[in-house]
Amino acid sequence: MSIKRNIVLCALALMHVACAAPLHFGESVDLSGRLALRGNEPFIYPVVYDARGVFELEGMTREQALSLQNQQVKVHGTVTRADMHGAQLPAVRVESLKTAP
Repeated sequence: MSIKRNIVLCALALMHVACAAPLHFGESVDLSGRLALRGNEPFIYPVVYDARGVFELEGMTREQALSLQNQQVKVHGTVTRADMHGAQLPAVRVESLKTAP
């Protein structure tokens, strides 16, 4: 392999590690991505597909989630569940939510 290719691969690996910094309970976080609904009726819940992964959104009404489904959103909130390796998704309590252009 060329040195240039190795440098590019190392840079990509470092960026991935930097983006994957663990979140902590109670931490303030900003998410940006597509809002979608997961689950089966009547147990659906909103999630946002952020660059760091998929996050469950808490504190939204069913009507709000349905009206924003498949739209790009920006969410500011507080981490309520940070474990990203268990059976549940990490979760964020929504404090503000805006649709992105």
